[in-house]
Amino acid sequence: MKRVQTSSLDISRHLNSRRLEQEVENRTAYTIDTAELNIYETHHIAKQVELTFNTPVLASMIRGKKVMHLPGTPSFDFLPGESVIVSGQETMRIDFPEAQTLNPTQCLALAIAPDKVKQVTDLLNDRAPLVDNTQGWQFGQHNFFLTNDVPIHQLITRLIYIFTENNKAKEVFANLVLQELVVRLMQTQARSLLLGPDTTFSNMNRLAYVAQYINKHLHRNLQIRELADEACMSEPHFYRTFKQTFGMTPVDYINQQRITLASKLLKTTNRCLADVSLECGFNNLTYFMKLFRREIGLSPAQYRKQVVV
Repeated sequence: MKRVQTSSLDISRHLNSRRLEQEVENRTAYTIDTAELNIYETHHIAKQVELTFNTPVLASMIRGKKVMHLPGTPSFDFLPGESVIVSGQETMRIDFPEAQTLNPTQCLALAIAPDKVKQVTDLLNDRAPLVDNTQGWQFGQHNFFLTNDVPIHQLITRLIYIFTENNKAKEVFANLVLQELVVRLMQTQARSLLLGPDTTFSNMNRLAYVAQYINKHLHRNLQIRELADEACMSEPHFYRTFKQTFGMTPVDYINQQRITLASKLLKTTNRCLADVSLECGFNNLTYFMKLFRREIGLSPAQYRKQVVV
């Protein structure tokens, strides 16, 4: 799945109307019944600035750089194109190492009412329950860092537009987008936990086990029937459950992992494109090159030339 490399979040309407009253974390809030969008700006270097929300919050960088300190988590750089879900009542301590008057650090924080979150999670738990998971879908129970993919980036951009627009139907528009955003964020977190390199979950979750199985057999022609058998599910049930849980089809996941492997081989070996294609499970070189360009934005040859120094 394509990632957003740099931020293009448009806050121009906000900048035209907001008032600057503080130089550190100057806050402008846009509020509806179910959520509050806060946009923060910092105009000079600062350290250990504390920020706490009563409810789970999605923080997304717009411009500049922060260093985030969250309880129980190693400090990390926070850059445009990235987001973090922070649990309610959790204090963020933030450094602003590069903020300047002419180059302010800008960030948004979207706090969503617990009732709204529960409405979405109840809907998913009813219509698309998680397999091998007794807790079900949850949002904001644990801190979670992510790089925005294209759909999440677009939804955040849409919410900024809705919150800063003077439209009588703002509540209706915002709630529709909020619902999709919460679902996609939970799917992203599920992908990170169950489809990641950590094999901890493979002994407890059938979908995580299948993900590990896929990664071990990328060179082979993998069929949905085979994967469904490994998950002890029927083909339709496996396909539907995989897509509902992770927001992508099994085929999309297989191709994503194959392109990731191809990128690694192009970077670390001098093997020809045909060999790389076969090693990654592509029997058709033309299709491999087309898919690689679509996912990475460069041809395999261009990618190798760019990353190999």
